[in-house]
This record gives sequence, C-alpha cells and structure tokens, in this order.
Amino acid sequence: MLMRRSAIVLIRMIRIRYPDKMEGFLNKNPGLRSRIAFHVPFSDYDTKDLCSIADLLAKDMGLSLTEDAKEKLSEIFDTARLQPDFGNGRFARNIIEKARFSQAQRLLSMDISSIKNSDLSRLCASDIQEPERPAAKARQIGFAC
Repeated sequence: MLMRRSAIVLIRMIRIRYPDKMEGFLNKNPGLRSRIAFHVPFSDYDTKDLCSIADLLAKDMGLSLTEDAKEKLSEIFDTARLQPDFGNGRFARNIIEKARFSQAQRLLSMDISSIKNSDLSRLCASDIQEPERPAAKARQIGFAC
C-alpha cells in the first residue's frame, strides 16, 4: 500500500513539472487520471530567478560570483530557457558544480605563490562553461534499416 501511494505521489510531482508529457501518459491509462485529485502548474523560472538560484548555490558552497560570471550566467540562462526539456533549477545547479571543477583546474594551473585567499572563494567568468547543446536530430523519411 505504501509503495503504491508513493508511486502516485511521484506521478503527481512529475505531472507538475512536465504537464504535456504527463497528459500523454494519462491518456494511455484512463484509470490513473481518477487517482490524481488535483494538479498545480508551475511555470519555469525566468533568467533573474535562475541567476539568484546560481548565486545562492555558490554561496552555499562558500563561493562568490564575479560580476563577469553573473553576466555570463545570465546569457547562458537566456539561451538555455529556450531549449526543450530545459532543467530549470537543476540546470543552474549543474552549471555551478561544473564551475567549481573549472575553478579547481584554473587554480591548479596557477603558480601557488600567486594564489590569494580571494581566488579560492571566487568563481570567475572563465570558470563558467557553456553547456553543450544537444545536436538536432535529423528527421528521417521512410524506413530505417
């Protein structure tokens, strides 16, 4: 019973974030629709919200973002929000986690005597990597062999 209830809660949560995909799923199994009493639609975060999330995530890691890094993040979020299946807050978290690794690589390449304490707690624009965009799938006409 608990497992079944957990599955229904999970479906409710998925429905909130991916309404189009869940609608298709529910249309394939009409009995499921009667088990979901309500749904709450959430709109995607805007660029300003995503920048705030990224800033908060960095602060939670003991890091700060330079102004250049914030501008670069804003540009990346503007572009990424247009992609299908955009990950919203998860996308911001992934960018900051990757930036942390880039920062470590940047610091390792520096002369140790030139590294300041502020370098250890700051993410620069060069640490922010623009994620790869998935290649557009070529549409195929006819039968695939």
